[in-house]
Amino acid sequence: MEKLIRIFATIILVALVATSAILLLNLVNFVKTDTEILVSHQQVKVGSPVTIEVPRFNRLDRIYLVLNATIPVHNITVQPEDALIHLPMDVEGSAIDIAYPIMITRHFFFVANTSGRATLVMHLQPKTPYAIKDFEGRAYSTVFSYIESGREYMGINIKVVKFRENGYAQTILVVPFNEIIQPDFQVQGELKVLEGRIAYVNLIIMTDTDLYAVNIAPLTTQPNLTINFNVNACSRELFNRTGEYLGKRGVYLALGIGLYEGQFSADETPQATLAIGNVTIVNSGKNITVSPKVLYEYDLYYRLYIFRKFQPTYEHFLLVSSLVLEVLAFNYIAIKLWKNRIRR
Repeated sequence: MEKLIRIFATIILVALVATSAILLLNLVNFVKTDTEILVSHQQVKVGSPVTIEVPRFNRLDRIYLVLNATIPVHNITVQPEDALIHLPMDVEGSAIDIAYPIMITRHFFFVANTSGRATLVMHLQPKTPYAIKDFEGRAYSTVFSYIESGREYMGINIKVVKFRENGYAQTILVVPFNEIIQPDFQVQGELKVLEGRIAYVNLIIMTDTDLYAVNIAPLTTQPNLTINFNVNACSRELFNRTGEYLGKRGVYLALGIGLYEGQFSADETPQATLAIGNVTIVNSGKNITVSPKVLYEYDLYYRLYIFRKFQPTYEHFLLVSSLVLEVLAFNYIAIKLWKNRIRR
């Protein structure tokens, strides 16, 4: 009798090990495949919708879209409408924005409401030489090509949606500048206010340790007045500093366009339209010109992440149930053998 019990115990132990191994293998396979990453690109033609197909997902999966886009994406819709829930994901205006790669990407986060497939539909703006971001408050920015006297400008219209508590909103136009700032550093350019009212336009110099801002267009700037600016190491910064950034590593340069709530009446839309001409950056004997040209056709690169949520299947429940029964049976047999040995 005891021999049969031992044989039965061995069978149960083998089954226990096998069930545990199968369950562990299922979990390991999920961990290895819980994230799907798609890297691709789309040809954008302004005025036509851009569609991104989201491969099959399960309910409660997370979908994260990163667009390599310099311009704001004001609307993105899902087809079918109830397939994905669009959740707010705000990295703009935060400390992380000092990293330029964050500046040139747009982030969208969704949670799957059903299982199936979906299509993301966007209407995009022209591509600009600048990455456009809200730095203070919240604004709706649109860009366009502007020609005057045969010269090309980048036009930008800024409509403020929400001012900060201090009454200001600031939109920045950013270009990368990954260089050590030398004594011959200077930034020359041209801009004009076409419509509306600005509080200021600053040239922002962001280094790896600090931010410096030099005013290049004051509150009193009148519409259609052309402003030619030249910022160098002798220019006085807003905090009365001059040339403190020399010898530091630059991260980016930006034009900061500010609007003030007090400039507009309650029934006015707080907005301003500007034209940005050529901007030339001089440093270490080199000249870099940022062209104001905007592109109405361009390639849009993106990454689509699908984070799978673990959802137990009937197979998992069956394996766990078998594992529990096998453990109970093995314990019962072990106790039986131990009692038989005690009786002896």
